[in-house]
Amino acid sequence: MQLQMDVRMIRTRCMTWMLLIIFTLLPASSAWSQVLTADIYQAAQNRAVQQILVSARSEDRILRANALEAAEALPNRIGPLVQQALMDPQEVVRYAALVTIGKLKISGVATNARQYLNDPSMSVRAAAIFALARNFGTASSHNNSGWAVDISPLADMLMSQNPTTRGNVVYLMGLMGDASAIPLLKMAAHDRMPSVPHSREVIIRIQIAEAIYRLGDVEVLDSIRAGMFSQFDEVRILSAQMTGRLYDRQWEPAIEIALKKDPIELKLAAAGTLGRFGNRHGLDIILDAAQSRSAMLRSQAAICLGMFRNVPPATQMLIGLLTDQVESVRLAAAAGLLGGGRDGL
Repeated sequence: MQLQMDVRMIRTRCMTWMLLIIFTLLPASSAWSQVLTADIYQAAQNRAVQQILVSARSEDRILRANALEAAEALPNRIGPLVQQALMDPQEVVRYAALVTIGKLKISGVATNARQYLNDPSMSVRAAAIFALARNFGTASSHNNSGWAVDISPLADMLMSQNPTTRGNVVYLMGLMGDASAIPLLKMAAHDRMPSVPHSREVIIRIQIAEAIYRLGDVEVLDSIRAGMFSQFDEVRILSAQMTGRLYDRQWEPAIEIALKKDPIELKLAAAGTLGRFGNRHGLDIILDAAQSRSAMLRSQAAICLGMFRNVPPATQMLIGLLTDQVESVRLAAAAGLLGGGRDGL
Protein backbone atom coordinates (compact mmCIF):
# COMPACT_ATOMS: atom_id res chain seq x y z
CA MET A 1 0.00 0.00 0.00
CA GLN A 2 2.81 2.44 0.91
CA LEU A 3 4.62 1.61 -2.35
CA GLN A 4 1.47 2.38 -4.32
CA MET A 5 1.07 5.70 -2.53
CA ASP A 6 4.71 6.63 -3.25
CA VAL A 7 4.30 5.80 -6.91
CA ARG A 8 1.16 7.95 -7.12
CA MET A 9 2.98 10.86 -5.44
CA ILE A 10 5.88 10.57 -7.91
CA ARG A 11 3.48 10.49 -10.84
CA THR A 12 1.63 13.52 -9.49
CA ARG A 13 4.85 15.52 -9.11
CA CYS A 14 6.04 14.54 -12.58
CA MET A 15 2.69 15.55 -14.05
CA THR A 16 2.80 18.89 -12.20
CA TRP A 17 6.24 19.71 -13.59
CA MET A 18 5.19 18.54 -17.06
CA LEU A 19 2.16 20.83 -16.91
CA LEU A 20 4.34 23.68 -15.68
CA ILE A 21 6.71 23.27 -18.63
CA ILE A 22 3.83 23.16 -21.11
CA PHE A 23 2.19 26.04 -19.31
CA THR A 24 5.18 28.32 -19.97
CA LEU A 25 4.98 27.69 -23.71
CA LEU A 26 1.40 28.83 -24.20
CA PRO A 27 0.39 32.41 -25.09
CA ALA A 28 -1.07 34.60 -22.38
CA SER A 29 -4.41 34.73 -24.17
CA SER A 30 -4.78 30.96 -24.12
CA ALA A 31 -7.74 29.36 -22.36
CA TRP A 32 -5.08 27.15 -20.75
CA SER A 33 -4.97 29.77 -18.01
CA GLN A 34 -8.08 28.08 -16.65
CA VAL A 35 -6.01 25.03 -15.65
CA LEU A 36 -3.79 26.95 -13.26
CA THR A 37 -3.94 24.55 -10.34
CA ALA A 38 -2.57 24.82 -6.84
CA ASP A 39 0.14 22.27 -7.73
CA ILE A 40 1.29 24.23 -10.78
CA TYR A 41 1.33 27.46 -8.82
CA GLN A 42 3.35 25.84 -6.03
CA ALA A 43 5.83 24.44 -8.53
CA ALA A 44 6.22 27.90 -10.05
CA GLN A 45 6.79 29.42 -6.63
CA ASN A 46 9.48 26.84 -5.90
CA ARG A 47 11.16 27.70 -9.17
CA ALA A 48 10.96 31.40 -8.29
CA VAL A 49 12.64 30.75 -4.94
CA GLN A 50 15.44 28.86 -6.65
CA GLN A 51 15.92 31.71 -9.12
CA ILE A 52 16.34 34.20 -6.27
CA LEU A 53 18.91 31.96 -4.60
CA VAL A 54 20.83 31.58 -7.87
CA SER A 55 20.74 35.32 -8.62
CA ALA A 56 21.99 36.11 -5.11
CA ARG A 57 25.27 34.56 -6.33
CA SER A 58 25.18 36.05 -9.82
CA GLU A 59 28.32 37.49 -11.38
CA ASP A 60 26.30 40.68 -11.94
CA ARG A 61 26.42 42.91 -8.84
CA ILE A 62 23.08 44.54 -9.72
CA LEU A 63 21.37 41.16 -9.89
CA ARG A 64 22.88 40.21 -6.53
CA ALA A 65 21.44 43.39 -5.03
CA ASN A 66 18.06 42.91 -6.73
CA ALA A 67 17.92 39.33 -5.47
CA LEU A 68 18.01 40.61 -1.90
CA GLU A 69 15.03 42.84 -2.55
CA ALA A 70 13.16 39.95 -4.15
CA ALA A 71 14.05 37.77 -1.15
CA GLU A 72 12.05 40.02 1.16
CA ALA A 73 9.23 37.55 0.45
CA LEU A 74 11.32 34.67 1.87
CA PRO A 75 11.51 35.16 5.65
CA ASN A 76 13.10 31.74 6.19
CA ARG A 77 15.86 32.40 3.65
CA ILE A 78 16.65 36.08 4.00
CA GLY A 79 18.98 35.82 7.01
CA PRO A 80 21.75 33.78 5.35
CA LEU A 81 21.38 35.81 2.14
CA VAL A 82 22.00 39.15 3.84
CA GLN A 83 24.92 37.70 5.81
CA GLN A 84 26.48 36.61 2.55
CA ALA A 85 25.77 39.99 0.94
CA LEU A 86 27.35 41.94 3.80
CA MET A 87 30.72 40.52 2.77
CA ASP A 88 30.26 41.43 -0.88
CA PRO A 89 33.06 43.58 -2.39
CA GLN A 90 30.51 45.70 -4.26
CA GLU A 91 28.98 48.59 -2.32
CA VAL A 92 25.59 48.30 -4.03
CA VAL A 93 25.21 44.78 -2.61
CA ARG A 94 26.33 45.76 0.89
CA TYR A 95 23.93 48.69 0.76
CA ALA A 96 21.06 46.40 -0.29
CA ALA A 97 21.87 43.98 2.52
CA LEU A 98 21.83 46.68 5.19
CA VAL A 99 18.63 48.21 3.85
CA THR A 100 16.98 44.79 3.96
CA ILE A 101 18.13 44.25 7.55
CA GLY A 102 16.54 47.55 8.49
CA LYS A 103 13.32 47.17 6.51
CA LEU A 104 12.60 43.66 7.78
CA LYS A 105 14.12 44.22 11.24
CA ILE A 106 16.34 41.16 11.01
CA SER A 107 17.72 41.51 14.52
CA GLY A 108 19.67 38.26 14.32
CA VAL A 109 22.21 39.81 11.96
CA ALA A 110 21.60 43.51 12.68
CA THR A 111 24.47 43.72 15.16
CA ASN A 112 26.83 43.13 12.23
CA ALA A 113 25.74 46.48 10.79
CA ARG A 114 27.89 48.43 13.27
CA GLN A 115 31.11 47.45 11.47
CA TYR A 116 29.82 49.24 8.37
CA LEU A 117 29.51 52.62 10.06
CA ASN A 118 33.01 53.33 8.72
CA ASP A 119 32.54 51.78 5.29
CA PRO A 120 34.34 53.58 2.41
CA SER A 121 30.94 54.14 0.77
CA MET A 122 28.78 56.91 2.22
CA SER A 123 25.62 55.13 1.04
CA VAL A 124 26.67 51.99 2.89
CA ARG A 125 27.37 54.00 6.05
CA ALA A 126 23.91 55.54 5.80
CA ALA A 127 22.34 52.11 5.35
CA ALA A 128 24.22 50.82 8.40
CA ILE A 129 22.77 53.66 10.49
CA PHE A 130 19.33 52.81 9.12
CA ALA A 131 19.70 49.11 9.95
CA LEU A 132 20.83 49.80 13.51
CA ALA A 133 18.19 52.47 14.13
CA ARG A 134 15.36 50.26 12.90
CA ASN A 135 16.45 47.32 15.02
CA PHE A 136 17.83 48.95 18.18
CA GLY A 137 16.67 52.55 18.21
CA THR A 138 18.67 55.76 18.18
CA ALA A 139 21.05 57.27 20.70
CA SER A 140 18.65 60.18 21.15
CA SER A 141 15.70 57.95 22.01
CA HIS A 142 17.03 57.37 25.57
CA ASN A 143 16.86 53.60 25.28
CA ASN A 144 19.27 51.37 27.16
CA SER A 145 20.29 49.26 24.20
CA GLY A 146 24.03 49.07 23.71
CA TRP A 147 23.40 48.98 19.99
CA ALA A 148 21.51 52.28 19.72
CA VAL A 149 23.00 54.42 16.97
CA ASP A 150 23.70 58.10 16.48
CA ILE A 151 21.77 59.19 13.38
CA SER A 152 23.15 62.75 13.22
CA PRO A 153 25.70 61.89 10.48
CA LEU A 154 22.77 61.47 8.09
CA ALA A 155 22.30 65.25 8.06
CA ASP A 156 25.68 65.81 6.38
CA MET A 157 25.19 62.82 4.05
CA LEU A 158 21.88 64.29 2.94
CA MET A 159 23.68 67.30 1.51
CA SER A 160 26.12 65.23 -0.53
CA GLN A 161 26.70 66.50 -4.06
CA ASN A 162 26.71 62.90 -5.26
CA PRO A 163 23.16 62.35 -6.56
CA THR A 164 23.20 58.60 -5.83
CA THR A 165 24.27 59.17 -2.24
CA ARG A 166 21.73 61.92 -1.69
CA GLY A 167 18.95 59.86 -3.22
CA ASN A 168 19.82 56.85 -1.06
CA VAL A 169 19.90 58.90 2.14
CA VAL A 170 16.57 60.53 1.27
CA TYR A 171 15.03 57.08 0.77
CA LEU A 172 16.36 55.79 4.09
CA MET A 173 15.21 58.85 6.03
CA GLY A 174 11.73 58.40 4.59
CA LEU A 175 11.63 54.80 5.80
CA MET A 176 13.11 55.52 9.21
CA GLY A 177 9.90 57.12 10.44
CA ASP A 178 11.43 60.06 12.31
CA ALA A 179 9.31 63.13 11.52
CA SER A 180 12.01 65.41 12.93
CA ALA A 181 13.86 64.82 9.65
CA ILE A 182 11.25 66.78 7.65
CA PRO A 183 12.95 70.20 8.03
CA LEU A 184 16.28 68.71 6.90
CA LEU A 185 14.63 67.09 3.90
CA LYS A 186 12.96 70.37 2.92
CA MET A 187 16.32 72.10 3.19
CA ALA A 188 17.86 69.48 0.91
CA ALA A 189 15.05 70.03 -1.61
CA HIS A 190 16.26 73.63 -2.05
CA ASP A 191 19.96 72.78 -2.10
CA ARG A 192 21.15 72.99 -5.70
CA MET A 193 23.49 70.48 -7.30
CA PRO A 194 25.21 72.48 -10.07
CA SER A 195 27.20 69.58 -11.52
CA VAL A 196 24.17 67.27 -11.77
CA PRO A 197 21.91 67.13 -14.85
CA HIS A 198 18.67 69.02 -14.26
CA SER A 199 16.53 65.92 -14.82
CA ARG A 200 18.41 64.08 -12.05
CA GLU A 201 18.01 67.04 -9.73
CA VAL A 202 14.24 67.02 -10.33
CA ILE A 203 14.13 63.29 -9.60
CA ILE A 204 15.85 63.84 -6.25
CA ARG A 205 13.35 66.57 -5.35
CA ILE A 206 10.50 64.16 -6.13
CA GLN A 207 12.19 61.52 -3.99
CA ILE A 208 12.44 64.03 -1.16
CA ALA A 209 8.73 64.77 -1.49
CA GLU A 210 7.96 61.05 -1.20
CA ALA A 211 10.12 60.76 1.92
CA ILE A 212 8.43 63.78 3.51
CA TYR A 213 5.01 62.33 2.72
CA ARG A 214 5.97 59.03 4.35
CA LEU A 215 6.95 61.00 7.47
CA GLY A 216 3.49 62.52 7.72
CA ASP A 217 3.50 65.81 5.77
CA VAL A 218 0.77 65.22 3.18
CA GLU A 219 1.04 68.71 1.68
CA VAL A 220 3.90 67.55 -0.54
CA LEU A 221 1.59 65.18 -2.40
CA ASP A 222 0.88 67.85 -5.00
CA SER A 223 4.60 67.99 -5.80
CA ILE A 224 4.60 64.28 -6.54
CA ARG A 225 1.49 64.58 -8.69
CA ALA A 226 3.03 67.49 -10.58
CA GLY A 227 5.80 65.17 -11.67
CA MET A 228 3.31 63.56 -14.06
CA PHE A 229 3.52 66.71 -16.19
CA SER A 230 7.31 67.03 -16.19
CA GLN A 231 9.23 67.58 -19.41
CA PHE A 232 11.42 64.61 -18.45
CA ASP A 233 10.21 61.09 -19.17
CA GLU A 234 12.05 59.63 -16.18
CA VAL A 235 10.33 62.07 -13.82
CA ARG A 236 6.88 61.22 -15.17
CA ILE A 237 7.63 57.52 -14.81
CA LEU A 238 8.85 57.94 -11.23
CA SER A 239 5.82 60.06 -10.32
CA ALA A 240 3.47 57.38 -11.67
CA GLN A 241 5.25 54.72 -9.62
CA MET A 242 5.19 56.83 -6.45
CA THR A 243 1.46 57.37 -6.81
CA GLY A 244 1.06 53.63 -6.50
CA ARG A 245 3.51 53.21 -3.63
CA LEU A 246 1.73 55.93 -1.67
CA TYR A 247 -1.70 54.56 -2.70
CA ASP A 248 -2.92 57.92 -3.95
CA ARG A 249 -6.20 56.77 -5.50
CA GLN A 250 -7.44 60.33 -5.88
CA TRP A 251 -4.92 60.64 -8.70
CA GLU A 252 -6.17 57.46 -10.39
CA PRO A 253 -7.89 59.26 -13.33
CA ALA A 254 -4.58 60.94 -14.24
CA ILE A 255 -2.81 57.58 -14.08
CA GLU A 256 -5.37 56.10 -16.46
CA ILE A 257 -4.67 58.92 -18.92
CA ALA A 258 -0.96 58.07 -18.73
CA LEU A 259 -1.77 54.64 -20.18
CA LYS A 260 -2.15 56.37 -23.54
CA LYS A 261 1.07 58.40 -23.39
CA ASP A 262 4.53 57.46 -24.59
CA PRO A 263 7.07 56.22 -23.78
CA ILE A 264 6.13 52.60 -23.12
CA GLU A 265 7.97 52.73 -19.78
CA LEU A 266 5.45 55.37 -18.62
CA LYS A 267 2.54 53.21 -19.76
CA LEU A 268 3.95 50.28 -17.81
CA ALA A 269 4.50 52.38 -14.69
CA ALA A 270 0.92 53.62 -14.92
CA ALA A 271 -0.42 50.12 -15.49
CA GLY A 272 1.51 48.77 -12.49
CA THR A 273 0.18 51.54 -10.28
CA LEU A 274 -3.38 50.81 -11.39
CA GLY A 275 -2.72 47.18 -10.57
CA ARG A 276 -1.88 48.17 -7.00
CA PHE A 277 -5.30 49.84 -6.91
CA GLY A 278 -7.05 46.70 -8.19
CA ASN A 279 -7.67 48.41 -11.54
CA ARG A 280 -7.02 46.14 -14.55
CA HIS A 281 -7.19 48.76 -17.29
CA GLY A 282 -3.47 48.54 -18.04
CA LEU A 283 -3.07 44.77 -17.92
CA ASP A 284 -3.07 44.29 -21.71
CA ILE A 285 -0.22 46.80 -22.03
CA ILE A 286 1.82 44.82 -19.52
CA LEU A 287 1.10 41.48 -21.19
CA ASP A 288 2.25 42.90 -24.53
CA ALA A 289 5.44 44.32 -23.01
CA ALA A 290 6.17 40.95 -21.40
CA GLN A 291 6.64 39.60 -24.93
CA SER A 292 8.88 42.47 -26.08
CA ARG A 293 12.28 41.88 -27.64
CA SER A 294 13.71 44.20 -25.01
CA ALA A 295 14.83 42.38 -21.86
CA MET A 296 14.49 45.63 -19.93
CA LEU A 297 10.84 45.94 -20.89
CA ARG A 298 10.18 42.30 -20.10
CA SER A 299 11.72 42.83 -16.67
CA GLN A 300 9.60 45.91 -16.00
CA ALA A 301 6.53 44.05 -17.21
CA ALA A 302 7.28 41.15 -14.84
CA ILE A 303 7.41 43.48 -11.84
CA CYS A 304 4.14 45.09 -12.92
CA LEU A 305 2.50 41.69 -13.41
CA GLY A 306 3.20 41.04 -9.76
CA MET A 307 0.49 43.60 -8.99
CA PHE A 308 -2.01 41.29 -10.75
CA ARG A 309 -1.05 37.98 -9.18
CA ASN A 310 -4.69 37.05 -8.58
CA VAL A 311 -5.48 37.41 -12.31
CA PRO A 312 -4.89 34.12 -14.24
CA PRO A 313 -3.42 35.64 -17.47
CA ALA A 314 -0.95 37.67 -15.40
CA THR A 315 0.10 34.66 -13.34
CA GLN A 316 0.44 32.57 -16.49
CA MET A 317 2.72 35.14 -18.07
CA LEU A 318 4.83 35.40 -14.91
CA ILE A 319 5.30 31.64 -14.88
CA GLY A 320 6.38 31.80 -18.51
CA LEU A 321 8.90 34.54 -17.77
CA LEU A 322 10.55 32.29 -15.18
CA THR A 323 12.10 30.48 -18.15
CA ASP A 324 13.21 33.60 -20.01
CA GLN A 325 16.68 33.42 -21.55
CA VAL A 326 17.79 36.55 -19.67
CA GLU A 327 18.53 36.24 -15.95
CA SER A 328 17.33 39.72 -15.06
CA VAL A 329 13.90 38.87 -16.50
CA ARG A 330 13.74 35.57 -14.65
CA LEU A 331 14.60 37.33 -11.39
CA ALA A 332 11.98 40.02 -11.98
CA ALA A 333 9.42 37.30 -12.67
CA ALA A 334 10.39 35.55 -9.44
CA ALA A 335 9.97 38.79 -7.50
CA GLY A 336 6.64 39.46 -9.19
CA LEU A 337 5.34 35.98 -8.46
CA LEU A 338 6.40 35.95 -4.81
CA GLY A 339 5.65 39.59 -4.04
CA GLY A 340 9.13 40.62 -2.89
CA GLY A 341 10.45 44.15 -3.19
CA ARG A 342 7.44 46.40 -2.96
CA ASP A 343 9.29 49.65 -2.25
CA GLY A 344 8.47 50.27 1.36
CA LEU A 345 8.06 48.74 4.79
